[in-house]
Amino acid sequence: MEDYFQQLVRSWRSVTSRTVREAVAVLLLLIVVFGSGFSALTTYAEVVIYDEDRFAEELAGIFDDEDVHKVVAASFIATTVEMADLPVTPAGSAGAEQTIQQEIPPVVGELLANEANDRLLERAVRAAHNDVLAVEGGTLVANPPVRSVQVDLGPIFNQMLDQISSNEELSFLSNVPPPFDAGVVTVLQRAEPGDRFWEFLGQLQDRRSSTITLILLCGIGALLISPSRTRVIWSIGTGIVAMAGILGVGIYGSRALLAVLIDNSDTVRAAQSIHEALLDDLSGRLMDMALIGILMIVVGATLGWLWRRFGPTPPEEKALAVPDSNSVV
Repeated sequence: MEDYFQQLVRSWRSVTSRTVREAVAVLLLLIVVFGSGFSALTTYAEVVIYDEDRFAEELAGIFDDEDVHKVVAASFIATTVEMADLPVTPAGSAGAEQTIQQEIPPVVGELLANEANDRLLERAVRAAHNDVLAVEGGTLVANPPVRSVQVDLGPIFNQMLDQISSNEELSFLSNVPPPFDAGVVTVLQRAEPGDRFWEFLGQLQDRRSSTITLILLCGIGALLISPSRTRVIWSIGTGIVAMAGILGVGIYGSRALLAVLIDNSDTVRAAQSIHEALLDDLSGRLMDMALIGILMIVVGATLGWLWRRFGPTPPEEKALAVPDSNSVV
């Protein structure tokens, strides 16, 4: 009877120790999972958003998009119509608005798709990047004074003006000076929550290396502490897949939110095209993240099955086992 009592005490201590170890392992696993999400976001921000060359590369083909052509053409039409309505406009400009609306869209599409203007468009994207981001404490963060994302396409506007002025009905435009902001196209209005999000990412940039180190240490710690190391592997994989899914849903939701925030359908589609171009890299990273998680699930589950099938009996099960001699009354 005394031996049975001692075995019961040992079993209780073993179970208690196992419970504490599992609780600590779960806490470490949560840090690993959430840290992996932050690591993916900060890596994307550093590689794409905060790097001017990569930012320009990601948006290199955006001006080939027909929806972007429509937005640029609508902006150019509004500016040109204002020029035609100026009091100093020469005689003969009456009724030119309809001709302007017909002439500008195809010309804009041709100019934006012209490879000769690639350098001009690249400089415009780089200028927009420098306006949107500011340097604070040696770190690039969202620039609060800039309340909208604008692209200065002034040189394209001047080329367009020269071409449509060859039309006899619009020849008077060659004598009308364009306004100082001609060709400046507002791509997207910025919101304060978005600025706070980018500022938060900017703050994480300084801690990116320490975050990755913390993830590695917590992962190793969970493997060492947990009574079931194979369970840790597939649990981390499951958490990583779930985090990748959550961030993926966030990307899709932010794209859909543009349709709510913007009234004009052409502007919505253009903004969504820019959204897709900028977040395509992040989507790819999340896909890789999910694949790594699935691989960890498969490896962890396989190792766990092999261990249960061919491995030794765990000490906890031995402690809980009651000898045959004591089981017979």
